[in-house]
Amino acid sequence: MNTTTRICLPVALGCLASFVALAGPVHQPPGTNLTFGDVSHGLRVQSASSNPAAAAADRARRQGESIGGAAVSAAAGLEYGNVQELFDFIDDLSRAFAPSEPGTGGGPGQNPDARPDEGIDIGAIIDEIDPELRPAIDAVADELANQATVLALIASEGYGKAWVSADVPFVWNSNWLGGTWTTGVNWSGASKAFGVAVPIEFDVDQALAELETWVNDTLGELTGEVALSDQVLLQADPATRNIILVLDNDSSLLTKASQLTEISVGYSREAMTRGSGSLFLGAEAKLYLMRLSRFSARFGDITDSEELFDAIDNASFNNEEDFGIDVGALWVGENYQLGVQWTNINEPEFRYPDVDITPYRDPRAIEFFQSDQIYTMESQVKLEGSLFSSDRRWSAHLGYDVDEAADPFGDKFQWVTLSAAWARDSFWLPNLRVGYRQNLAGTEIGYLSLGLTAFRYVNFDLSSALDTVKIDGTDLPQGLMFSMGFQVNW
Repeated sequence: MNTTTRICLPVALGCLASFVALAGPVHQPPGTNLTFGDVSHGLRVQSASSNPAAAAADRARRQGESIGGAAVSAAAGLEYGNVQELFDFIDDLSRAFAPSEPGTGGGPGQNPDARPDEGIDIGAIIDEIDPELRPAIDAVADELANQATVLALIASEGYGKAWVSADVPFVWNSNWLGGTWTTGVNWSGASKAFGVAVPIEFDVDQALAELETWVNDTLGELTGEVALSDQVLLQADPATRNIILVLDNDSSLLTKASQLTEISVGYSREAMTRGSGSLFLGAEAKLYLMRLSRFSARFGDITDSEELFDAIDNASFNNEEDFGIDVGALWVGENYQLGVQWTNINEPEFRYPDVDITPYRDPRAIEFFQSDQIYTMESQVKLEGSLFSSDRRWSAHLGYDVDEAADPFGDKFQWVTLSAAWARDSFWLPNLRVGYRQNLAGTEIGYLSLGLTAFRYVNFDLSSALDTVKIDGTDLPQGLMFSMGFQVNW
């Protein structure tokens, strides 16, 4: 639905504790490629985990030398939006919204004894209700605008993600069927929570008429409650002279989780040789073992946002399997190479479990939950280019996603990366690399990365966002990622 606003929340940080990895191929490339980008840099096994044609190109460049090997890498990262007290905003929203009707299930961990009385105290307008009613309606409209502002702030700035990853690519030192074979295993998992905001409908003229009727019927004592619209209620307590604003609205928190095991087999070989260079082609088949989970709770059913963690952790998963196909081509010259790859050509699809829509009445919310059930691994074209010095000690690389794609939660990514490296085949001198990556879609966040390979086999890479956020009064990078691993050849 076009009017739906999605709100990323750091609830994701809590529910990520139950998962092990975030899909490297989708979000951030693994190992040394965290700095290099999704390019075929030619530096040992990790290069062959990118373009499906890269393994054969590496074999040809080494002129018969053994290129068999494996790399094991693990990484972790955090990324925050620029909202410091997001949980306070969530608590405020949950208080303003009315809970679900009895018998419809309610929200996770809701304890009626612990939940504060719903609604917002706007007793300050009581003095304006008699004899002038219009200022009171204006005050209600102002408060509704404040709630919309909170939703908009969370939607634009409030999100949090945490991830860890594990990736193991293999290159086999064989020439079966005239080409080079690769295999790989990637285990991934992620979770995110965001808001589904159903627009609050409020007609000032209708509300004014309802308020006039309420004042007349109660002879100015203002007892009971009045519905200013289908979604906006005023409740009065004559003993305390308080007026409470309650929103009867289906705006909700929706949490999603994914776990993915990816097993791949690739084949590449030289297709053509000319005086200016050689063309290498490759293809990779992937088996996806996907687990997806989805859970929703109306804002009015949340006692405390942190109580969602256990409910998210215990949510059921759909288990599905599908296949993906990637193809790639790499033109290798004496001091340069150009490549293209096309990932997920067949665009495999996976289904989330149903959301319990029993508490919901607004057809817009129901329609959204029903239409938000399919995750498609969108195909994506990636371009790359590299320059090398004559002794290949120095190199520069460019990677570019031609089009944007979405992760399992709908977040868009389209990366462009620039990187450079200095490398020597020395046990004592580390190989050094630096890179910059920018997301051209979605968050549009940029990262600066540094990496080194120590003792020829051990990789360390660190990537930090250039923008900062304020967390508990301290300025911190908006995102921070770290990768480490090792590689062996045989």
